[in-house]
Amino acid sequence: MENENLISIITPTYNHEDYIKQCIDSVLSQTYPYWEQIIIDDGSTDKTADIIREYDDERIIYIKQENQGIYQLKNTYNRALKLSKGEYIAILEGDDYWPDYKLERQIKSLENQEIVLSWGNAQIVDEKGNDKKIVHKPDSYPQITKNNEILDELLLTNYIPACTVLCRKKTLLKVGGFQQPQKAPFADYATWLELSKKGGFQYENNLMGYWRHHQRQVSSKHALEMLKTSFDTSLEFYDQLTTEEKEQLNINHHIILKQKEKMLNDLSFGLGRECLKSKRWQRSRNYFKTALKGSLKIKFYAMIGILFSYLKKEM
Repeated sequence: MENENLISIITPTYNHEDYIKQCIDSVLSQTYPYWEQIIIDDGSTDKTADIIREYDDERIIYIKQENQGIYQLKNTYNRALKLSKGEYIAILEGDDYWPDYKLERQIKSLENQEIVLSWGNAQIVDEKGNDKKIVHKPDSYPQITKNNEILDELLLTNYIPACTVLCRKKTLLKVGGFQQPQKAPFADYATWLELSKKGGFQYENNLMGYWRHHQRQVSSKHALEMLKTSFDTSLEFYDQLTTEEKEQLNINHHIILKQKEKMLNDLSFGLGRECLKSKRWQRSRNYFKTALKGSLKIKFYAMIGILFSYLKKEM
């Protein structure tokens, strides 16, 4: 395997016995053969390790470590980054998977030396792999973006699904590897923000990853926390920009704050409805009470949600 064209796939995993086989099989089925998959098992207590050890392919590197948890996620990612031999880095968590053409199509994006990160559409699937919805670029986002164009959208929301990303290793190392702000249960958003200062991002209008949503997933269990900390990350990053860099943007600190309030209220309402469906009445009330700070429309429906929680009915 030539390092010049080698793609190093970073796969953090924890208790993914139900999903890890599909994850690895999707890498093995890639039409682009020049890859290595570095699987860092964060102390799984289920059969994840047994399943991984069944594979006999020198391109699959398996390391099991003591559990560090989601708040030390960057250590897990950066451990894999340090071991990687490829020129390019891709991310595929143990409960996600790829279409077979992903690497072959996407590596072409990085033939343009000004591009430091390529990303594409993600199909959200449920525990059984059933399609739910597609995550794609914001309407105003051009195919190739540079600095201010990236940041106008990226500072308002992390719209780049990690399972679709392919980036240059040398650029990732220049920003200090994967970034994880204190108390943030993720290591992707701050990393994208830092990379945006180093070169262009290219959007590929193709399905580049399957992003699984399930109840044991970090993004499901910590949805509000992740949204709050992502905006804290966004505001801190914006405030550290130079005056000249800020003047190139079409947004400011106030706009980011307003977007944070809107998204928190909308998410709280959505979580309240989910709790009604699962008959978690008290928790649904707590979410709806948070949503009362939203727009008149959200406030109206949140009040109905609170009433339904006392009546123990779904909306």
